[in-house]
Amino acid sequence: MDLVQQTLWGWNIAIYLFLGGLGGATVALAILGELRFNMGKWFGIIVSILGMAILAFGLIFLIIDLINPFRFLLAFWIKGIGHSWIARGMIVITGVFIFGPLYALATFFDWPRFKKWMGYIAMFCGFGVTTYTGLLLNANVGIPFWHTPALPVLFTVSAFSTGCALIMLILAAMKSEEAHHFFHFIEGFDIFLISLELLLIFAYFDFARLGNAAVMKSAHLLLNNPLFTIGFVILGLVSPLILEAYASTKEHSKGLAAFASVLVLIGGFLLRYLIVWAGVFQYPHGIAG
Repeated sequence: MDLVQQTLWGWNIAIYLFLGGLGGATVALAILGELRFNMGKWFGIIVSILGMAILAFGLIFLIIDLINPFRFLLAFWIKGIGHSWIARGMIVITGVFIFGPLYALATFFDWPRFKKWMGYIAMFCGFGVTTYTGLLLNANVGIPFWHTPALPVLFTVSAFSTGCALIMLILAAMKSEEAHHFFHFIEGFDIFLISLELLLIFAYFDFARLGNAAVMKSAHLLLNNPLFTIGFVILGLVSPLILEAYASTKEHSKGLAAFASVLVLIGGFLLRYLIVWAGVFQYPHGIAG
């Protein structure tokens, strides 16, 4: 059996997966803050639009990776939904770009009931985008390290952790009582997410230990790469977990939590880049998507 490290999916796809998850989570968390934490209409409007802008920027990298930009339109081919995760992903991404602006419009004109419905649907679509990024890789049966149920869960948890990090950076610059309350909620939520992410990484490599030769090869590549062990695990997970846990016990520690947020964002990108990089193709299966 031939084991070949894949080269078809490069850093463009890693950036797309990172920005897609970050954008979807930011939209969902922004609307949550406005609807449930009284963060005010401008917070909901501006931060949800920021999330949509991040998602749109990420799509540019997918288009670049396709070489021929017109191939991107095939993702919207309705008959492709039955067998293509890119096509399914376009459904939830389109949902974000339809219901997100409708939520922002209803919030601006203060239409409470319409705002709530549009907000909940946009949040659902944002959650769908975070999950889809993992399912897109998971669909590749020829790369066993990606084809595990743990990957979509790991990417979803990581996406919401990076979304929390971006929201904390914004809230750290705000002075209102509502912002202070929401900041500590997001901080606690992110501590939970990072802890869960560490458990998932442990489970992922425990799976690799019991897997076939291709899975073990992928795990070997990651464990021998300092970008993974030091860059992602130590600087992108363990360090922000310790910093955020310490900051949560102090009254005036938003600066420390904001620094931890930057580490979380770096770690979130490294996770996707390295998982994509470490994919080992098990011949003769092909790339799906």
